[in-house]
Amino acid sequence: MTAEPFLSVRNLSVGFGPEGAIRAVRDVSFDLEAGKTLCLVGESGSGKSVTATSIMGLHKPGSAVVTADRLRLEGIDLLSCDEERLTDLRGSLMAMIFQDPMSSLNPALTIGFQLREALLLHEKMSRKAADGRVLEVLQMVRIPEAARRMRAYPHQLSGGMRQRIMIAMALICRPRLLIADEPTTALDVTVQAQILWLLSELQREFGTAIIFITHDLGVVAEIADDVAVMYAGTLVERGSVHDIFERPSHGYTAGLLRATAEFVPGEESLGRLEEIPGNVPSFSMLPKGCNFVDRCRFAVASCHERTPDWRMIAAGHDTRCDQPIDNALPASGAEEASI
Repeated sequence: MTAEPFLSVRNLSVGFGPEGAIRAVRDVSFDLEAGKTLCLVGESGSGKSVTATSIMGLHKPGSAVVTADRLRLEGIDLLSCDEERLTDLRGSLMAMIFQDPMSSLNPALTIGFQLREALLLHEKMSRKAADGRVLEVLQMVRIPEAARRMRAYPHQLSGGMRQRIMIAMALICRPRLLIADEPTTALDVTVQAQILWLLSELQREFGTAIIFITHDLGVVAEIADDVAVMYAGTLVERGSVHDIFERPSHGYTAGLLRATAEFVPGEESLGRLEEIPGNVPSFSMLPKGCNFVDRCRFAVASCHERTPDWRMIAAGHDTRCDQPIDNALPASGAEEASI
């Protein structure tokens, strides 16, 4: 009997509005092993952040209907946890880095106070011991003059430093799972590279599992072990970073690669970047059949008629498409077996 994955998600769905009628996430399934990085990719509005906040249990009570056949982290059933239990787990077992640090940091409190507060909430230690840990973590994330920065307020720091503070806040209690929601989007290329290097170093040191949310495939190529491609609230392709880049099998995955690279493996060089026509459809007005059908260059008449099944491309690589670009095996109804 194989051991249960560190994080196991099966058929996660999230709905908003009356009785969750508008489903922003539908039937999302993936696994993540300890010490590995899964990149969740897709355009803005594809449901990536909703998936992350659902794992963290961050939706306000009554604002969303979250269901799943399985949502387990290190053997803990997250869906059965009440708010008190989830509060204990956030920071200690799992933590999240948000895209905009200025909206996540309290402008009226010093950096040291905000970091120390997390320690005092989750761990029994004196203020002196907590301050020592804060200083250690600030130095770990390469904050210069860390002792002085503890007395600074968020507005007194640069954007890159504020993002490092958010990473320090997420890591202060040494969580086993770190979810990073586009943490480098607003940063310049040099600072972005520093942040990515820092996350990789911290992962190697602590064995942290990371879910990295992004729409930047250049970042994905640099840090991912596995990739899950998301479109209009559902996953459309899953596989290793090598498989996704070398053998993209869903029209959407290939479209993302065309938009960020001069060629797609196995196809003639395009010589220029090529946009995906149209926009992600509204969750309340999804097309019949495949959600991507109206934007897909490979679509045929049957794509308008039915929701595609998962098809295995290779071991650990599958796609939700009836017209896969590569030579896929016949459709598999057992989604769990292909994860």
